[in-house]
Amino acid sequence: MRLGREDELALQQLTYDPGAEPAYELLKSCLVWPDERPVRISSEGYEFLGDLWAIRGFLHRELPLVRWGLDPAYFQEVWRVGLATVPNWPGFKRLQLSEKDRQYLTACVDAARSVS
Repeated sequence: MRLGREDELALQQLTYDPGAEPAYELLKSCLVWPDERPVRISSEGYEFLGDLWAIRGFLHRELPLVRWGLDPAYFQEVWRVGLATVPNWPGFKRLQLSEKDRQYLTACVDAARSVS
């Protein structure tokens, strides 16, 4: 697992915006803030970023490691690589949700469950 240099630079250049509002990402069941996504990133970089969002979503929903999907070791490695290569990615500053964001996430997850 390695993040390409251009993608790494794109993620490193992002700036945390404490006033940003999240949107719900239905396919990954997670919240994503607009300051976490670079304008240009490769498809491989976007997949890596999507994995970071998914992992953080697991953490926000307090899911145990065994419920992180088909290969929990893969997700652990993605998280490790992310912390090592782009430690200032704005998403790492949102490991704890505000009460408002927690309520929003819960409402979105509940709504998605009621549709399926």
